[in-house]
Amino acid sequence: MGSPGKRRADVRATPDRRGSTFWQQQIRRVVLPTLGVGALAVATAAVATSPSADLPVGPDRVTVAASEVSRGGERPVLAAPAATAQQAAGALWVVDTTDIRSDAAPDAAVLGQAERGTQVLVTGVVEGDWTQVLYNDVPRWVTSGVLTAEEPLGTAACPRTPGVERGLQPDTIKVYRAVCEKFPEISTYGGRAARSNSSGHPTGRALDIMTSDKALGDQIAQFVIDNHTKLGATQVIWRQRIWEPGSGWRGMENRGGATANHMDHVHVTTSGDAATS
Repeated sequence: MGSPGKRRADVRATPDRRGSTFWQQQIRRVVLPTLGVGALAVATAAVATSPSADLPVGPDRVTVAASEVSRGGERPVLAAPAATAQQAAGALWVVDTTDIRSDAAPDAAVLGQAERGTQVLVTGVVEGDWTQVLYNDVPRWVTSGVLTAEEPLGTAACPRTPGVERGLQPDTIKVYRAVCEKFPEISTYGGRAARSNSSGHPTGRALDIMTSDKALGDQIAQFVIDNHTKLGATQVIWRQRIWEPGSGWRGMENRGGATANHMDHVHVTTSGDAATS
């Protein structure tokens, strides 16, 4: 029969010309006593998938297979992912840009910022002056004083279009400043102007918010409608439709052009000085 060492020498010296089945049998005879069942499976698979029948099954191939098995057995177990996605209890508005911290303490690590005018999900947990929020689906903390249930409306002068406020009524200014902060992409407004009295422009009770983007105009119109009481808005016209409190949207007659039909701007009429905020 010969010794195991003689068999191994025969395997190294004999070229692979009999197909993978023959060499699988040889590996079972030679490798099993030396490397064990785990290495046998890896080595057999390596031979069975060999791209060329002329490649020898030398000791290097067996060594590689054994090395791979050894490394695989020593790999550390991956840590389980951190617990996340705590159920949100609701959402609140941020009234002033604030830091998001890792714990309910002023010296806790700052992980990000919550911008004014955005909403954050809250868990319902409060500790002292701190409210727990979800940041990247993980519970974090912000100071409770910057959160409110109502959307904050911009009240600062618009830095992009100076001069628009000249001659406007207080409610119209409220609309202008609120829209300016909420929609920074708007760069052109129409304020007081010598137009028909029914438009509200000659008396400073109307504002034109210039955009031809339907999706953006829809958002602006809805924003004003949602806050019409706080802004003192009494009418919104957009894309040949008119909205008024208590009656909702209705169609408008064709006035002959894109601007006349309000296809390129959202028109807002205000009461003048009746806003509640």
